[in-house]
Amino acid sequence: MSWLRAKSTNAAVTPSYTGLQLQTSVSTVPIPIVWGITKISVNLFWYNNFQAVPQYNTPSSGKGGKPKPTVSGYSYTADVMMALCEGPISGIGLVWKDQSVYSLSGLGLTFFTGTSPQSVWGYLASAYPAQALAYQGTAWVGAASYALGASANVGNHNFEVVGVLGATGINTLDADPAQVISDFLTNAQYGVGLSGASINAATLFGFNGDASLQTYCRALGIAFSPALINQEQASGILTRWLQLVNCAAVWSGGQLKFIPYGDAPVTSAGGWIFNPNLTPIYNLTDLDFVDEKGNSDPVKASRVDPFSLPTIQRIECLSRQDQYAQTSVEARDQSQIELYGPRVGSTIQAHEICDPFVVGATVAQLILQRGLYVRANFTFKLSWEYCVLDPMDIVTISDANLGLSNYPVRLLSIEEDDRGMLTVIAEELTAGISTAALYPTAGPISTPPNQGASAAPVNTPVIVEPPPSLSGGVPQLWVGASGGNAGVADPNWGGAFVWASLDNLTYQQIATIGQPARQGFLTAPLAAASGFDIANTLRVTMAESGGALNGSTDAAAQSGVTLSLVDGELLAYANATLSGANTYNLSRLQRGMFGSTGAVHLVGAPFARLDGSIVHYNLPPNYIGQTLYLKFQSFNVFGAGVQSLASCVAYVYTPTGAGSADPIAAQLASGLPLDLGLVSVPASVFDDFSSITAAPTGAVDLGSLTS
Repeated sequence: MSWLRAKSTNAAVTPSYTGLQLQTSVSTVPIPIVWGITKISVNLFWYNNFQAVPQYNTPSSGKGGKPKPTVSGYSYTADVMMALCEGPISGIGLVWKDQSVYSLSGLGLTFFTGTSPQSVWGYLASAYPAQALAYQGTAWVGAASYALGASANVGNHNFEVVGVLGATGINTLDADPAQVISDFLTNAQYGVGLSGASINAATLFGFNGDASLQTYCRALGIAFSPALINQEQASGILTRWLQLVNCAAVWSGGQLKFIPYGDAPVTSAGGWIFNPNLTPIYNLTDLDFVDEKGNSDPVKASRVDPFSLPTIQRIECLSRQDQYAQTSVEARDQSQIELYGPRVGSTIQAHEICDPFVVGATVAQLILQRGLYVRANFTFKLSWEYCVLDPMDIVTISDANLGLSNYPVRLLSIEEDDRGMLTVIAEELTAGISTAALYPTAGPISTPPNQGASAAPVNTPVIVEPPPSLSGGVPQLWVGASGGNAGVADPNWGGAFVWASLDNLTYQQIATIGQPARQGFLTAPLAAASGFDIANTLRVTMAESGGALNGSTDAAAQSGVTLSLVDGELLAYANATLSGANTYNLSRLQRGMFGSTGAVHLVGAPFARLDGSIVHYNLPPNYIGQTLYLKFQSFNVFGAGVQSLASCVAYVYTPTGAGSADPIAAQLASGLPLDLGLVSVPASVFDDFSSITAAPTGAVDLGSLTS
């Protein structure tokens, strides 16, 4: 098929790569643990069968006129396996490869959830039986002959993982914090190792109307999706989570208890009610406090300077609606800002939160309020009789010197010395401070474009042969296209690769369309006319391509500056008036240009501007008189998201060589029998593509249409 491109050189092209260019492949990194739904990267842990696949340009002719293909470069493939996280997980949502978004099926990846036991990948068992491991307990994805592109690069992959306890939270997306904490502490596969009996279940899990952590989170709308990516101390992880859910953990009586700081009843819009236990255990007076020195105040108070406290608190979350971009959420206390000035606290990293403007806003407000309004701490000593007290218990204290009478406080810590004396540190209990109201918030959203988004297929393309006066006497094929669905232009459509074939089986690329053609349809009939037509108006809709039309002068129209094609007629216009959305009234028309006929055109007749969006392709002599199959393979505005060539419609066209200064000579040069029926140029310079239909084979026949 040497006639498809100009003759190429015979210089040898060798593969540039002999192995993968990797994203991450480390044998000592911890396997991530994911709860809820969040985004994580992968670790390539196995690959094999690296292949360099030659890419051929359009063949040039060898001896005897037989095609001689030449290699223009290489693309690469390999069998790969990439680890995700601890399993079992529920599924995979979106997949990011570099700057494009796909699904698992779109990348041809096989997914294993990480069950124990887990089946062996069938392809691995058949192709590499000695390496066929099940990798039980690890969720992973793999593919045979995975496309690596021209740079042998696996690419930067990130996966939206539906992990353990996904959708158990109150927002039906994230995980329930109480269940996450329980799984983290007790899971036999990856947990801390505590037994279920070591956790006070009544304080962690509960029912509507109680004071458990689970009810507190549901009433406030708190849910999160933690992903443990790096190695950390378990105590540090638990402390971070408890800060986000405004809770404390207390070891008492051989069990771990979870007590929320919530200090007022809360009722959610969904009907969840949190009722904290605010009943004091003791009413402590000077008779209860121990004054070891005998002459000092047994209760010592300290207060934080309000000028040192932040009045603005920010936390850094991940925004699920923004493809898990890091998003800062801010809580402000305007009354305190006016009193003490704007003071910004240290930003708290909370990547466990993937709903920044609901969950994140609530958490930030809770942290801010506790820091601002819980200012007073009290220290006192009690005798061993009060050993039943635990941190997070509530008592009242009365002290005449401090002016306190039945003042409620929450115990923070209790330390026993070698004599049995209890040193207690408590904080003031101000009702409502640890229960945040949700205020409407918004933050910056800068969703990056999906550079791998699929482009729409082409509308019926423009395929014409210009007369010699436009082609310079060289047989040419002019092609143009735009992309859209159901008559609506696709703004993501960036162009199309044009492929040609003589047998509808083997295709070679002949051109690239780099911008959408300005094409549409007539919305009203156009009467026949010749010369400069000032009586008729050409009414068109450009909705399918989204093209805009601009006017010109009479002189410019008469010289063909706005040259357009309607059916088989070439015309130009001077005035272009926007009459509605994507609709134009074109007037002062130069009709029947370049030998075409100013005929009648009906509603629905195709219209196309023959401007710079139309690609001019010089026809090889072998094409003339041959049935030619053309496919237009769409790509998006980033040059990616390329449509599968197999799914492209094949448009059938038979070139006549009408653009040649000597059509008969053009036919003779083709080597085909001379067909005088093909050289009646004046009536068939431009084919009418107004009634293109799909042939039974799936091709569209343009060659049988009339002018």
